[in-house]
Amino acid sequence: MTPRIDPVDHLAPDTLNAFIDGELPAGEQQEAKQHLNDCHSCALQVLSATQLKAATAHAGHRFSPTAESLARLTQKLQSQRQTKKIGRIYPIRPTAWAALAAAILLVVSILGLRQIHRTNGLAAELLDQHLATLGSGTTPQVISTDRHTVKPWFQGRLPFSFNLPDAAALPPDTTLIGADLTYFNGQPAALLLFTIHKHQVSIFLTQRANGPVTVLRSTQAGFTIDSANTQDLCILAVSDVNPAELELLVASLVRAQSNS
Repeated sequence: MTPRIDPVDHLAPDTLNAFIDGELPAGEQQEAKQHLNDCHSCALQVLSATQLKAATAHAGHRFSPTAESLARLTQKLQSQRQTKKIGRIYPIRPTAWAALAAAILLVVSILGLRQIHRTNGLAAELLDQHLATLGSGTTPQVISTDRHTVKPWFQGRLPFSFNLPDAAALPPDTTLIGADLTYFNGQPAALLLFTIHKHQVSIFLTQRANGPVTVLRSTQAGFTIDSANTQDLCILAVSDVNPAELELLVASLVRAQSNS
């Protein structure tokens, strides 16, 4: 039985999959469309899943080896059979090699697409949180331009520590304005709020205990996403400021982690 749609919550994974495959009843299909019009998070999930399904379906048809390539491969295998003399190797038909090559390519493509899908998901989560910060109108728990006020506030609230650059070490016209506690990629994170000129910047700091967090540098809907990894931290940034200026701020945070 297809799960019903709660207009308050996000669409359930089963409902999303049924919507993408066109398997929802007409009434629920229309309800899902209405929900996607109002829910940015679910709409991004549908877009990413649709792109992944299309790319995966296309991957198996991307490789078509030439007859000459198959002939050379068959000849090489027959030559190895004669030189090694390890049992008897039966000739493999060219069509079988084509199917095997396509299957291998499909597996490699799916693994690559899964990584891209995960990366895109993290970028979408960054953008969602930044937009929520801009649009919520709520006051961050720490309002201060002093790093000696902001950094100690996180002690005992995060399972890691970090350094903040001195105001003089920040790029020109860049100011720390506050901080908050949040969650990113399923783990606690420090949310640092900066301004560059009049542009607001959200910086997310997470622990690198489970390996680096990779988010491709990109521009989405006019917002730039940047990231860097230190020995202990993952630093992720999002803003509508010039990408070069955002990169300078991220670099200053990376340098600060090497200071005692």
